[in-house]
Amino acid sequence: MDYSSIINKKNILITGGTGSFGRQLVKEISNLSPKKIIIFSRDEDKQYAMKQDLADEKISTILSFVIGDIRDYERFYSATKDVDIIFHAAALKQVPTVELYPYEAVKTNILGTYNIVRAAVARKVKNVISISTDKAVKPVNAMGMTK
Repeated sequence: MDYSSIINKKNILITGGTGSFGRQLVKEISNLSPKKIIIFSRDEDKQYAMKQDLADEKISTILSFVIGDIRDYERFYSATKDVDIIFHAAALKQVPTVELYPYEAVKTNILGTYNIVRAAVARKVKNVISISTDKAVKPVNAMGMTK
């Protein structure tokens, strides 16, 4: 499938864009000529590091960074203005952490995802792609259950 026609000249928002998967997704999407890539994450240190890492690359001209948490609907909604496609990669995903703090996982992985869908519907975003895990199939732990 030719993904460039889907991404070309579109405004893309990536939740969790400073994480391991999100960073790679940013690089891959940047090769498909998007108009803009918005990185939405709650980690200002990772955002700063990513800005520094990409400062001398062509991609830096189309990147913007928004600090926020998908748990906060209003903050996320405000970041989605003029967005065409949302890639949802934000999550609590470390199994030991999620087992220790299952309510935090529910707030991020379930309610946060609900906020993304709600904002996408309100803004009429045509495409939302959610990144999940194999642990969501027949889940045996809290992380799988929340994904």
